[in-house]
Amino acid sequence: MAKTDTQISFRVTSEFKDLLEAQARKERRSVSNLILKVMEEYLESQKEEQ
Repeated sequence: MAKTDTQISFRVTSEFKDLLEAQARKERRSVSNLILKVMEEYLESQKEEQ
């Protein structure tokens, strides 16, 4: 996977952040990597629907 060179920020609730962190720990990933994985899968699925 290529290194990223752009940053995106957004706000979430504390509860949502806790859920992200827990899932990232389960998958032995960083939160950033988990979010990137989920977004890549979502965008790929959207291409397939078009």
